Amino acid sequence: MVMHIHWRLAELWLLQQSRELTAQEMSEMNSCLKLNAKYAKRLAEQYNFGLMASMTHDGDWLHEISAEIDKLERFYESRRPAFFER
Repeated sequence: MVMHIHWRLAELWLLQQSRELTAQEMSEMNSCLKLNAKYAKRLAEQYNFGLMASMTHDGDWLHEISAEIDKLERFYESRRPAFFER
């Protein structure tokens, strides 16, 4: 099973608190940080577009944006470890 980037990033950060990361782990941490930033940027853009659609009363656009936000958030939720399930 592939660990989701957010959980791997947390694991690497915790490891870093007790020891120096290996070159491989540092590379992986940097990759996780990059992917996390891209995910956060994409989600923030969609929320901003949603605000614009709401302010311009564009219901069709708002519906499209809401679907994209749901897709992005489901992608994240589907990769949470089972012990974090509600």
